[in-house]
Amino acid sequence: MLTRSFIALCLMILSFNLHSKNTLEDFFDVSGYVEVKISPGGQFYSITYNEDTEVKLVILEKDTGKTTAAFSFGEYQKIQTVTWLNDERFMMSVAKTVGYLDTKGSRPYYVAANFDGSNRREILFSNTSFINIISILPNDKENILVTKGHYNDDFAVKVHKLNIYNGKMDYVAGQPKEDVFGITTDISGNPRIAFSYKEDKEQELGKGDLKAYFRKTVKSEWQSLDLKKLNYNKGDRLNFLGMNLKGNKAFILNDSGRKTIAIYALDLVNEELSLLAANDSVNITDAIFGPQGNVIGVTFDPDYPQYKYFDSNDENAIYKSLSDTFKNYRLEFTSHSKSKNLAVFKVEADTTPTTFYLYDIEKKQASFIASSSPEIDKKSLSTMEPFKIKARDGVDLSGYLTIPKGLADKNLPTIVVAHGGPHGPRDFWGYNKEVQYIASLGYAVIQINFRGSGGYGNEFEKSGYKKWGREMQDDVTDATYWAINQGITDKNRICIYGGSYGGYAALMGVVREPDLYKCAIGYVGVYSIPEMKKSGDIPTRESGRKYLDMVHGTDLEDMQNRSPSFNVDKIKAKLFIAHGKDDVRVPMEQYEALTNELDRISYPYESMVRDEGHGYHKPKNRTEFYTRMAVFFEENLNK
Repeated sequence: MLTRSFIALCLMILSFNLHSKNTLEDFFDVSGYVEVKISPGGQFYSITYNEDTEVKLVILEKDTGKTTAAFSFGEYQKIQTVTWLNDERFMMSVAKTVGYLDTKGSRPYYVAANFDGSNRREILFSNTSFINIISILPNDKENILVTKGHYNDDFAVKVHKLNIYNGKMDYVAGQPKEDVFGITTDISGNPRIAFSYKEDKEQELGKGDLKAYFRKTVKSEWQSLDLKKLNYNKGDRLNFLGMNLKGNKAFILNDSGRKTIAIYALDLVNEELSLLAANDSVNITDAIFGPQGNVIGVTFDPDYPQYKYFDSNDENAIYKSLSDTFKNYRLEFTSHSKSKNLAVFKVEADTTPTTFYLYDIEKKQASFIASSSPEIDKKSLSTMEPFKIKARDGVDLSGYLTIPKGLADKNLPTIVVAHGGPHGPRDFWGYNKEVQYIASLGYAVIQINFRGSGGYGNEFEKSGYKKWGREMQDDVTDATYWAINQGITDKNRICIYGGSYGGYAALMGVVREPDLYKCAIGYVGVYSIPEMKKSGDIPTRESGRKYLDMVHGTDLEDMQNRSPSFNVDKIKAKLFIAHGKDDVRVPMEQYEALTNELDRISYPYESMVRDEGHGYHKPKNRTEFYTRMAVFFEENLNK
């Protein structure tokens, strides 16, 4: 039976503002909160927020709302994470990020400070090493545990203890004798799991030699883990998530012998493996951590967000209670204050932008803190519904349909939006400002997780390899025809749009289906697969070159046949092409490969090129882009 506080909380989140219809500025306002955390002592909030091209931070007193400190690091500098290390001190990871859709810029550096801004100092940074924080050492108020891997050692990691006040770093002995590249600790910070992975030039990408090591107890010696007990084969997905409270079980994400990734518990004492959660359609994705950092459950997304708890006793019961209450919401706890029994959690849904709440665990009461999109009128937002179809060759596909608020799902002008990636990313149900903006203009929005998308198992992802512009594109087309056949979409009023790979799919869509789409928008898109193998940041690395060969093959004629820039003579649709001059993921060579060919045959197109990276960061450029998008759709679908 739901408590009054739970019901009141649901009503509060589901309530609507009494604003007018949302504007472009409302959807893409960059002043909203990014993350909210409470300090261990329960006295302070750390709040990161967007401003222009930056992500900044303020520290507030919880009870008074008074600002005790503020931090910013300059243009394109974004505070990515904030970690409270003890009652008074916290640490920020900061990185320069130029492209909206990638992380071009710098590797993160770490700055620590007290709640009042005092004793601020950079405590972690290296151009030649990779540093990873593996434990905040809950029983040590002055140090954290990190691994450091150096280029000269092929990035094999060593464990160090780092003083959070003065930045002094000391080597910690007691790791495996063999070189390892990752270490997992128990909740107290004792290294318990380690792994190494080596891949030579002759081995296929992802099919190198994996070894794992473990300690049965804190005092035990390291020993090899027999991966045969996990049914592991080269190329399988295997990832160590964390441990339980007792420190005798490690949790592993693994797809060995399965279609999708599942979570297992590995008993370190007897090396027995037990299945905890799995879904036959989608991967188990993220761990749910309890207040003490132990793994208590997982999330997965077959349609709406779902949760599986395998430890919901005692203090973990709050997680399951809230998840049950906010069914079909995406819910996550960001932080806990043990001394005052408080927690901060956030929720999101298709018509609810991310909203942060403070939860009093003893009183079972929640209070609003902030919203990521404070200006949004939720009453005007459009509902996103999951759908499933079969592709023309029988493959099962999942997608999402958004119908404009207040309109019947019949004979609508429609925008097909293809996601980027494409191998790894996927579309999810939830609040999507771009989708909501397009729907607010009066267009139905179709999103399809075509083959090659992530989240549906390794086989599904790999089924898109060498299928760009073929079966992957057919999946997008089949979703479009599904909407037409359902009577949702007006077959004479359809446009296709996407960014990065989605830009490729938009242009390849009007190449493959010249009479289906009236217009297409390519945003920082790939337009020449042969060019993809020569320019940009991917082919600068051996692993990148391997990846491109695996995904695209080596047949030049085949790659040209699957590239929009080599097939512009087949296009009939109106085109709008937007790109960034400073894009290193999909550089200007891609824009030029397409537009040079369009110019050669005197095919008209609209263009927008700005001094940005892989996606527009600057508010003025994003406003211009989406304004022009609205005009472009209006001119081609409603006139």
